[in-house]
Amino acid sequence: MIDAALRAGLAAFDDAALATLANPGLVRRAHRDVEDGKLRLVSAGAGTAAVEADGQLVTLDVRGPRAADCACKSVAICRHRIAAVLFLQGLEEIATVAEGAAPALSGSEDILAALDLTALERWSGKASWRAALELVATVRQVEPSANAISVVFADLDDPVRILRGQGFDGIVSKAVKARVKAYHAAAVLAAHHHFGVVLPEPVEDEALPAEVDIDIAFLHRVAASLGEVATLGFNLAPLPLEESLFELSVSSRADSLPRLSTMLRAIAAQLRLRRQRALAFDSDRMLELTATAFVLTRALASIEPQRRAGLTGKVRRDFAPAAPLTLVGCGGERWRTDTGARGVTAWFVEPETGRWLSTTLARGAGQDPAFAPAEAWRAQSMWQSEPLAVLAHARVVLEQSRLSADDRLSAPASARAVIVTRDVRPDPAWPGVVRDWKDLREAWLRQTGLGLDASDGAVACLVSPSTVGLPYFDDLAQQLVWPVRDTVGEWLALTLDHEEPVATAIEALEAHVRSGWEGMVLVRLVRAGEALEARPITLFGAGDPVDLSLWRRPYTYGRQQPGDAVRNWLERLRKSGARRFIRRPRGGTEAALAAAWRQLLDRAEIGPALAQSIDGRSTGGLAAHADRLDNHGLPALADLMRHVRDASTLLVAAYGLLVARQQRCGAPLLR
Repeated sequence: MIDAALRAGLAAFDDAALATLANPGLVRRAHRDVEDGKLRLVSAGAGTAAVEADGQLVTLDVRGPRAADCACKSVAICRHRIAAVLFLQGLEEIATVAEGAAPALSGSEDILAALDLTALERWSGKASWRAALELVATVRQVEPSANAISVVFADLDDPVRILRGQGFDGIVSKAVKARVKAYHAAAVLAAHHHFGVVLPEPVEDEALPAEVDIDIAFLHRVAASLGEVATLGFNLAPLPLEESLFELSVSSRADSLPRLSTMLRAIAAQLRLRRQRALAFDSDRMLELTATAFVLTRALASIEPQRRAGLTGKVRRDFAPAAPLTLVGCGGERWRTDTGARGVTAWFVEPETGRWLSTTLARGAGQDPAFAPAEAWRAQSMWQSEPLAVLAHARVVLEQSRLSADDRLSAPASARAVIVTRDVRPDPAWPGVVRDWKDLREAWLRQTGLGLDASDGAVACLVSPSTVGLPYFDDLAQQLVWPVRDTVGEWLALTLDHEEPVATAIEALEAHVRSGWEGMVLVRLVRAGEALEARPITLFGAGDPVDLSLWRRPYTYGRQQPGDAVRNWLERLRKSGARRFIRRPRGGTEAALAAAWRQLLDRAEIGPALAQSIDGRSTGGLAAHADRLDNHGLPALADLMRHVRDASTLLVAAYGLLVARQQRCGAPLLR
């Protein structure tokens, strides 16, 4: 007689869970063994059973096949253990219980009842917990069923399965050992969030001490792995190197190094994309990350412990209590990432200082299918007040809020916004309003920083054009280009990519901007290599403000097919007769920096065996690039290029070029 505890414990191990523990072929073979009568029940006790499977004795308990003992002594999950589970599930007593007591699909939330998030944090450990909070954003789908919850991640080939009654240790996946706790914790977080639970934020006592004690040997090991990335990562992208980087990022010795841990995971993700030959792989991004992480390890190893806290970073984003803030909303945008996350972001400015702050409503991929960013923008109350559609165009006093170091506002239950004035428009006299496009670089640098101090996030600013041109569509870049001129006659390209949800923004811009339009524009600045990209977010003209990506068409097109509206405005833009501009070529210094960067990237991509073949070329070798940098007044960078011999010197040179390119990152000017 099989008791109820064992029946309940084994019910969660369906074919999908068993295949995750082993492989589908082994599960099929185990089914054949059961069908051929090769199993028999030897004994059954309280929560245990002994089964003879094809001559091998298997002892099972409520933990299932992973914790079972088999006489064959196989290290992996063998077919005897799988067959024993299938055999016990097929007994008449278990079948009867399953038919009468199987939970309904709507009861899948009960699976999470015993998986407390506080206990999950203790189980995963600090480093894996940080990784889990990051990995939640890569979830593509959460699929509940009667006895399990399946969570699909972008970077895992097979889903993570949370099994009913098996606890944290009973979660199954194909994740390698180094990734298990991070991905399993992220799966539980994503499942809780799927059922409406707010994900936890780090508390203030997670701040690192003033003097950070670091294992120098660990830093040397990290530096060696980063050197392997420069040597092999761009060329072969071996799986062991990817796993090694992830393992280092969640090591207990990385507990005090959250910034370095995050970088290592980002590099590991790029390695995976490179090995898969995915279009999303960004070689420039990987070299930037690797060079910055390498220099960070050197800096942490060389400075005094009391000065390390500024380099170690924060545990996720550290939101601290903020003093009451007087803010003016300047618009917002709807967005969607490549992984499927979507949301809306509102931008606010402090009129007295010109400081920009933002807040976001978002959901990860596969989370809360009912969440519609545009509807949340218009209907979901924020800070015990009005929706963002109202707050983002009002003067408000915000109290009891929490603010991160990169000026992002969170929405704790205690936060309260009092609307002072509705329908406020930005004032051209505010500090930080840009009228001369050469000031855009300073506005961007002021909010992002350089090198180890740089942040990757987008920044906002208000621009006040003196004249605007008609927008036109760039067929080669697949972008809408809106030329706007500053007070000294320079033309700037404000661009929108042709993709959802930006297609709405293109249609809105085409509908509102005509020759002679006057006003101000909220733009978002993002660095793309050695140049900035400027995207218009909100228009402030003679009428009401227009949040481009959140605009709602005030009329319909009748019975037209989907896509007709896009084709119609594309055709109108191409026939508008608008002046076609061309991008202004970069200056000599910027071109020399870009060419030197490309040389280092080529050297990494070609691999160590052939690297020397491109180093000594008379026109494109390291010495030639060094001479060119010298001629442009950059002797320090030239010296770094001349000393490139191995992975470490390559990464140091790449970091120097990265900082120089950031410093000279200019606005996209037209002529």
